[in-house]
Amino acid sequence: MSRQGALEDERGFTLVELMLVILLMGIVFAIASSTWFDAIESRKADSATNQVVADLRNTHSKATNRLADYSFVIPSTNSATYETGPTSEALVPTSLPDGTQIAEEIDVTFHSDGSADGTNPITVRSTKDAAKCHTIDINPATSRVEVDPIEVGPCGP
Repeated sequence: MSRQGALEDERGFTLVELMLVILLMGIVFAIASSTWFDAIESRKADSATNQVVADLRNTHSKATNRLADYSFVIPSTNSATYETGPTSEALVPTSLPDGTQIAEEIDVTFHSDGSADGTNPITVRSTKDAAKCHTIDINPATSRVEVDPIEVGPCGP
């Protein structure tokens, strides 16, 4: 048997079979990538919410520990930044993660006695998908900060 005869017995893939596999891989990739990007947007909103909650709690702690009023200010509607610091001094700006914003303007003042003023709910959301959002509640009497588990999903304009 010649070497050429051995090659004639071997079979490879046809062009149609290769194109079918590439097409199927493309469909699977399209489905997986849309799910992946959706998860990324959700995680951005989660991260921004955790950052805002941590800074609210930190601002409250500073007010009660230093016996002075501290502010947490969201300067404008759909803002990607907020400011914190002693009420009587210049506030320090902080940016949210890219692709997130706070839906409403708010000015919260934490007092040394543990109370707070201006405690409307704060909505943190993705700029690309308003359905990816969380609502943060602040108790005006105790300044307890918590994420409302019921308000996860479509919220605000």
